[in-house]
Amino acid sequence: MICPTCDHPNAAERNFCAACGAVLACYCPRCGFRNGATDRYCGGCGAATDGAAAARAPAGEPPPLPADADPAVADLLAAAQEVSDAVHEGDVRVSQDDIDSLFGE
Repeated sequence: MICPTCDHPNAAERNFCAACGAVLACYCPRCGFRNGATDRYCGGCGAATDGAAAARAPAGEPPPLPADADPAVADLLAAAQEVSDAVHEGDVRVSQDDIDSLFGE
């Protein structure tokens, strides 16, 4: 995925640009589908995503959710943001032993 802000190539699963931290994806407040940051309508349910606003959000800050957003989606987005922030701060270190223990090896 090419960052719309700095044109840096990123892995498709990234939510934030590796070079500038710009938002690359937004999640539908209605169904939770992962959309591109500039998508105006959800690819999962067709609801308006306000992707343009998400693309303008400062790095490290989640896009604003509508007042009627599903609380479960808001919780998932908050958890994803915490993980993203920890990774950006370098607080997360994962070893092969950690990965193996997750898969029971």
